[in-house]
Amino acid sequence: MDPIQKLFLDSIREYSTKSQATGGLVDAGSEYEKALAEEVAKLQRLYGGGDLATFPEFKFTEPKLEEVGHK
Repeated sequence: MDPIQKLFLDSIREYSTKSQATGGLVDAGSEYEKALAEEVAKLQRLYGGGDLATFPEFKFTEPKLEEVGHK
């Protein structure tokens, strides 16, 4: 592995370690956290609340089809 790749992988590993230690974004200040919370609250008001981090579940019912006679 060349030195550039090693440096890149080392920085990714370091970021991953820091991210796991903080439980979120690395080097995110209180201003960022406040802005993020405000935006999430705005989206919850617009889209009816719920957990915005999970993909919504859709339930579709099968349509009732009628057999059509041939002439």
